[in-house]
Amino acid sequence: MVPKIRILRSGQLICETTGVSGEMLLARISAAGAFIDAPCGGNGRCGKCLVRLSPGGEQVLACQTPVDGDIDVYIPGEAEMDIADSGVIADRAPAVEPPRNMKLGVAIDIGTTTVVAHLTDLTTGQRIATASGANAQRSYGADVISRIQHCADNGHDTLTRLIREQISSLIRRACAISGQRARDIGYLSIAANTIMEHLAAGYSPVGMGAAPFLPITLFGGEFPAWEGLAASKSAKVYYAPAISSYVGGDITAGMLASGLKDAGGPAIYLDIGTNGEIVLKYGDTYYCCAAAAGPAFEGAEITMGMAAVSGAINHVEWDNGLKISVIGNGMPYGACGSGLLDALALLVQSGAVDETGRLLDAGGIDGEIAGHIDKIEGNNVFWLTRDGGGVYISASDVRKLQLAKSAIAAGIQTLLSHVGITEEQVKLFVLAGGFGSFMNQYSAAQIGMFPTCFLPVTQTLGNTAGEGAALALLSESARAKLEDIRNRCVYIELSTNPVFRDQFVEQMTFDIT
Repeated sequence: MVPKIRILRSGQLICETTGVSGEMLLARISAAGAFIDAPCGGNGRCGKCLVRLSPGGEQVLACQTPVDGDIDVYIPGEAEMDIADSGVIADRAPAVEPPRNMKLGVAIDIGTTTVVAHLTDLTTGQRIATASGANAQRSYGADVISRIQHCADNGHDTLTRLIREQISSLIRRACAISGQRARDIGYLSIAANTIMEHLAAGYSPVGMGAAPFLPITLFGGEFPAWEGLAASKSAKVYYAPAISSYVGGDITAGMLASGLKDAGGPAIYLDIGTNGEIVLKYGDTYYCCAAAAGPAFEGAEITMGMAAVSGAINHVEWDNGLKISVIGNGMPYGACGSGLLDALALLVQSGAVDETGRLLDAGGIDGEIAGHIDKIEGNNVFWLTRDGGGVYISASDVRKLQLAKSAIAAGIQTLLSHVGITEEQVKLFVLAGGFGSFMNQYSAAQIGMFPTCFLPVTQTLGNTAGEGAALALLSESARAKLEDIRNRCVYIELSTNPVFRDQFVEQMTFDIT
């Protein structure tokens, strides 16, 4: 008999499906369209795809538990993502140029972790409603490399279907909030990294998974709406132009929205995610690179890491004792990127982590922070809280964060070296994206992610990719500016760059003076 699987969330049945005996539960849950976090892509490494097979039963890993007859699967509740959407750059919008008498449009930022859709009145430029959520592809890996590998092994149809269905779902939600009709939507503008744009457009990203890293297209134009899109049947979809396989349309859109071209001197734009995309504006040229930071600063592949959702520790400080803040102000279940960054900065500043990145034994640490150092299975850990089950950072977590910060710092130094200027000559440092908005920039400088001399010239601008998508939605001239930005970009490949290799090693150390 064909096994029947019922998937429940918060005690409520959300869908039913059938499976194949021996197939892993994660694959069946994902195929049924139910979201479950699996940052490692189902390889059994991250320990995040926990489900129960009975109410209150023992948790098991969905990626390691095979289908064995009829089964009920209880999956965790979905939490709202903590998404930076400040709208601080809305005043940069050009004069509205409503295209082809269409009433409504949607600006979409497809991030590897989150997806945001802004329903917009094309005649006034007014943002009517916004809907967002965790990227539905996340069950197939927290980073783009995991998703490319899935496509190489299984084809890209599933990931394309998931993102398209999610876009339609977000549009319907935004319409429901605002009382608008999806059939009145005539134009969509998408800004995303090159892999995400490929999947949304229905192209395979497999060519970007290995050297020579070849995309099928770098976009920058209009495509017909795909079948099933919640929009007018005649709607057009615009994709922001990408620069390379790993510097995508989210970066060109963000550069446009940030007004980087108006910087009065050398300027650096940094968007931190699974890749740290870095742009150095020098004269009229943009020098770009992508530093493979990995998903550590997004909470993935960290022992108790999690996305920026309710229950995540998002800030840590020492103020007559260890103080934490938690998204939602409830019980902490883990730490998101900004909390991990603060914790690492505290460990470095206190001397609990030495210059090599080693988390010391409690006996080798001066001060009260030593009381938060303990051992689990013989390995040092730093307890952020012992409430409930407790939340800690392990020595291996410190190493992953160290590798991530080193990649970003080395990328910055490589670009500076390429044009022959020093870090002191940088007149503007832009931090973009959700993580850049929520992180403590002083903590980032403390661990050496970027030079401390950048702090006085730092601007935090939030979701610049989404704002750039909104500009492109409203204005043909904005779309022309995006093409001009791309034409002025020079891509620097880091994987074969000797300066980057040397800098990566040098930037691994922590300054504990």
